[in-house]
Amino acid sequence: MKAFIYDMDGVIVDTEPLHLEAIVHVLNKMGVHDIHVDDLVKYQGTTDLMVYEDLRKTHPFKPTPEQAVKAKDYLFQRLLEEKGIDPIDGTIDLIHQTADLRSSGVRTAIASSSADSFIEYVVRHFDIVDCFDCLVSGTNLPESKPNPAIYLQTAAYLNVDPRECVVLEDSGNGAKAAKSAGMTCIGYRAPGSIQDLSICDVVVEKIQDIDLTQFFDA
Repeated sequence: MKAFIYDMDGVIVDTEPLHLEAIVHVLNKMGVHDIHVDDLVKYQGTTDLMVYEDLRKTHPFKPTPEQAVKAKDYLFQRLLEEKGIDPIDGTIDLIHQTADLRSSGVRTAIASSSADSFIEYVVRHFDIVDCFDCLVSGTNLPESKPNPAIYLQTAAYLNVDPRECVVLEDSGNGAKAAKSAGMTCIGYRAPGSIQDLSICDVVVEKIQDIDLTQFFDA
């Protein structure tokens, strides 16, 4: 294998609950009160725009999906400032391990459905900017996970054959995207997660259980 690609929310940083809280709050502000956090599990790993576009088909709220995303981003930023963010246990160490592999030609990246600004915020917050060759946001692409576009684009940026890439994902949508791109996928099952990771090549319940020697020469 020649590249290791990380999803971000739920893999590097524990922000999934904040995203869902912000999405639901904005829905409530738009007059939608019958959608709750548990109803949004199926959207995990997708872009906010896809979430609001899909929900608008059954809940015709007045603002455009783009306006809803803007409101959600504003609220999400406020929640970040109020509650802070924590890394997923073990991931920062893993990031440094994969960064060390770059001396032997391995490429590294983040491919996240979050906005560019938040990806930049996370890597700077945890001082891991220099651990990656590129950062890719799905908000810049026409299709969201589970479409493989983000992973194919990331492989192109890294100049690596998709079949030579290993992806770390925590969502069913993300895992489907990685596998549809022809990549090897490690699924991380977070505590309490009900995501379907059966499509993954390997599933771990702790990041520390990932053995890089399975994929890269020691």
